[in-house]
Amino acid sequence: MAKTILAVAALVLASAAATPQAMNDIQVVGSHNSFKTRIPAAVMAKIREMDPKLADGLDYYHVPLAKQLDAGVRQIELDVFADPQGGRYADPKGEALARAAGERTAFNRAAMLAPGFKVLHIPDVDYLSSCATLVGCLGEIDRWSRAHPDHLPIMITINAADLPSGRPGITSPLPLTDTSLLDALDSEIRSTLSGKRLITPDEVRGAAPTLREAVRNRGWPALSAVRGRIFILFDVRAAVSDAYRAGHPSLAGRTMFGWYPDDQPEAAIQIVQDPLVDGDRIRRWVAEGVIVRTRTDANTVEARTRDFTKARAAMASGAQAISTDYYPGAPDPLRLGFVVTLPEGVMARCSPSRVAAGCRARP
Repeated sequence: MAKTILAVAALVLASAAATPQAMNDIQVVGSHNSFKTRIPAAVMAKIREMDPKLADGLDYYHVPLAKQLDAGVRQIELDVFADPQGGRYADPKGEALARAAGERTAFNRAAMLAPGFKVLHIPDVDYLSSCATLVGCLGEIDRWSRAHPDHLPIMITINAADLPSGRPGITSPLPLTDTSLLDALDSEIRSTLSGKRLITPDEVRGAAPTLREAVRNRGWPALSAVRGRIFILFDVRAAVSDAYRAGHPSLAGRTMFGWYPDDQPEAAIQIVQDPLVDGDRIRRWVAEGVIVRTRTDANTVEARTRDFTKARAAMASGAQAISTDYYPGAPDPLRLGFVVTLPEGVMARCSPSRVAAGCRARP
């Protein structure tokens, strides 16, 4: 199966009739909280003592981003926190607890002291990342991409939980409704993914009146034009999404696509958390030309019962990005034996909602 996965990751997809396909005609396996590494034992014990259900939900982690891409993963998720002065997340309480218990971690304090967006899951609690900064994470993806120039386009979801958690002892994030922070976020992205490395809203919109009309009428770029490239979805609360598009109609000049209501000019990509509940809506969007990201499992629930019901629904829906915590090669700390791939063990195929005849692969 490993050989099949590695081969598919390097192939260009075409329909059975060899008709060129658009970038939204494919379906790939992605990863959720892709940066997350293992929580120190002392910290996990404390979480379990206070909230066993939360501890169960956090008991997963990932290999480095490049290894995920080697395994065929083509959608990555990064959680970002603004830190324009540097140091806001440099002394997490969990790290102090781990060190007091004699644990050595890979916490990168030097990177956390520098100004710029940081990548972690929950401040002070689930604070360890395989790449501590946004620039570092994007750089790792970019290096892998340049070394594999024919890869299918990589979708990066940037998530930002920018409101206080309400939990005592958790460092509060800076709100991202400040447009200067959003401009800084775009600048960090451009500093790493320059020129044509990035598929932007401007490129997809072209001369169409709005981004929404572009993807529904003219469609997304041809797959042959976006191989070896990257596009980003900004997954944030509505107030931040509105701030991101303010002064940038249809996201003109922005680096990222956004998650907007279906009737908005900027609506081109949608996120659906549960394909069992919203499978029909996914199929409708995919048929209309929208790209959809959905999930096959969450909080280790499906993995613990080896339940593939949601995974099968996600695949059948035609959603282009199928996100999991359990791709081939992902750590299996609980020895669950739960692994998500597309049918026949592959990591990419044509979306069954877009190309009913299926795909054949060519080098």
